[in-house]
Amino acid sequence: MKKLLMVSNGEHLVARIFKTTLLLLIGLALGTSFWVASMPVAQAQDMSPTKMIESQLPQGKTMESAGKADYLAAVCAAVKKWRSASPQIVRAAVEARPAWKRDILRTAFQCLGSDDCRLLVRVLRGAIAGAPDDASGLTETAIDAAPSCAGSFGGGGGGDDDDGGNFGNPPGNLNPPPGSLGGGGGQGNVIVVCFNGQTLFVTPQRAQELVNQGATVGACQVTPAVNQ
Repeated sequence: MKKLLMVSNGEHLVARIFKTTLLLLIGLALGTSFWVASMPVAQAQDMSPTKMIESQLPQGKTMESAGKADYLAAVCAAVKKWRSASPQIVRAAVEARPAWKRDILRTAFQCLGSDDCRLLVRVLRGAIAGAPDDASGLTETAIDAAPSCAGSFGGGGGGDDDDGGNFGNPPGNLNPPPGSLGGGGGQGNVIVVCFNGQTLFVTPQRAQELVNQGATVGACQVTPAVNQ
């Protein structure tokens, strides 16, 4: 009887040790998973947008010395890894290499996908903040890269987030006669049109295409007598 009790107690002890070890392993696995998942967030808090881009460049390359292919690949990798920081990443990339600004924006859009228009609006704003002299060209690039979000780009539909470059506010009441693309609805190479309730700043060629689709020249108005 005593021998049976000793065997039973031994089995219980082994079972307790096994259970404790299993719980420790599960806890360690969960902790490791959480640590790995939180690494990009922690790194994003400690790294500047410039460092994020440079961390994705080949060893020995910097934002100033990298070739275009390596540079765009690094921008792509950075916006994928730190998606929430992509507007700041694009702005830093454009400021460092303004000659590639449209390629940078197009690359960022391709790597982020076109399912989140709010994020793409913020990325466009970041690009415009980095190169404000080319707001219309960057907006046109955005429309070409993500046409499903075109209305958001023209109307500044990114919500309250502001990463620079408020391009969605029309400069007053701009209403030339319908079909006239050279009137007061344009600013230099930019034409202001109202399309599907959104004010868009586009090139003359794009404006004509939108007019053919039912757009009116000039900013959208809230009064019932205008742009209805």
